[in-house]
Amino acid sequence: MVIGLDGLTLKLLLPLAAAGELPTFARLLQGGAHGELRSVTNMTTGPTWASFATGCGPARHGILHDFHHQPGSYALRPTGGRDLRAPAFWRLASDAGRAAIVLNVPHSYPARPLRGVLLAGIDAPGERAPGFDTPPGSYRELRRAGIDYMIDCGLASYMQAGRVTAGAAAVERETEGRTRAAEHFMRRHDWDLLVVVYSLPDVWQHYYWAALSAAPDRAGRERIYDGYRMIDRHLARLLAYLPADGLAIVCSDHGFGPLCGTRDQVNRWLAGQGLLRYREDRRRGLLARLARAALAQARGRISFRRRQQLLAAIPALRRAVETRLRVGGIDWTGTQVYAALDHQELWINLRRRQPAGCVAPADYDALCERVAAALLAWRDERGRPYVRAVQRRPYPDPPPGCLPPDLLLEWNRAAAPPGLHPLISGDHEPEGALIVAGAGVRPQRLKGCSLVDIAPLALHGLGLAPPAEMEGSLPAGLFEMASENL
Repeated sequence: MVIGLDGLTLKLLLPLAAAGELPTFARLLQGGAHGELRSVTNMTTGPTWASFATGCGPARHGILHDFHHQPGSYALRPTGGRDLRAPAFWRLASDAGRAAIVLNVPHSYPARPLRGVLLAGIDAPGERAPGFDTPPGSYRELRRAGIDYMIDCGLASYMQAGRVTAGAAAVERETEGRTRAAEHFMRRHDWDLLVVVYSLPDVWQHYYWAALSAAPDRAGRERIYDGYRMIDRHLARLLAYLPADGLAIVCSDHGFGPLCGTRDQVNRWLAGQGLLRYREDRRRGLLARLARAALAQARGRISFRRRQQLLAAIPALRRAVETRLRVGGIDWTGTQVYAALDHQELWINLRRRQPAGCVAPADYDALCERVAAALLAWRDERGRPYVRAVQRRPYPDPPPGCLPPDLLLEWNRAAAPPGLHPLISGDHEPEGALIVAGAGVRPQRLKGCSLVDIAPLALHGLGLAPPAEMEGSLPAGLFEMASENL
């Protein structure tokens, strides 16, 4: 079993387990091995789960972000399973004759035939979309069995509307549907491998991370803790199907911490440095306000997931909407540097590379050095740097069809300013979590593990050798002596 828990962090897991709040996790921790699991690059959904699936880093598997900044354009294209250039470990297992059940792994759409069952993840337009499941009809099988399976409950819509209690119920329905689907397929199919990904605990940590601070919000903190408790119960249900000689791998795609920055904050800072310019066209400003008002109305009437499905059904419209939301107000003729996707990656508006590029190629290196130096000198009111490090050209050999960022920022968590977002207070951090338990696992605290190690570890558990192209490896000494059965 390979169980992915989005955003699981040992910072919360270990104290809760030690306090007796998470009996299933405590049993795994006591009888197995655990440690931090280093995430990749910008820690967004696309590259993290693709690295989990393929055992390769983003430059090799081809997904650098949830969106690709297209060459010769400012357009942003959503990424998905079609962008993967390396096989997932369950496909390698299927090719070797192993039967797999795979549920809700991001960037697995369209579902390609394999020995077993696969329901695609968040990049699918919807549960009823062509190519969502393999074999076709697997989702309808769940519906006939009375299982309310969904890709995403759309918690964002509930939170935007202030309907927290209803949002919590929706998260519970989503989680219950995921586990019931796994139980259903494990009862009805021969299987060697189960892979299932849950959105907990990520969703509540995004909204309530600040509730864990020195001035805690008890209700918000309990939302996060309840998410961990819920996952503990569902984990126990899954492990009931694991044979005595089986292997359980529980992992997250990243850790969690305070929100350190936003794309808009970075672009405003760049504008203050004279490096970015916003359009001043009043007509366009009016159109932008009208568009925001229309979007607010749509949010109130149409669920988040339904909006995503509608946009996914019209790719050209989605590209236009996503591009406008992120970089629509920028005056490209007067902009040298900009953040297109998030607060971690910056692009130089290079002449002959971008349509309205205004930076001469001869000035590229000097501008990168100037921007990096200014970012490192950016301080809060207590003199703490907002940015700890700036990496140049993080993808020296990028996959075709996308324009990689020129600068990658590492933010200083100790200087995270409050109030960056009206709802979000938590964000992804590199230190995820890994627990491995089962026959043959030596209990220990693991060190130096990476997200790309999950795929070769899963293949090892199936008695298969990972291909040479995989960049991950087995944690040293993990299987040196047997442990108690689960």
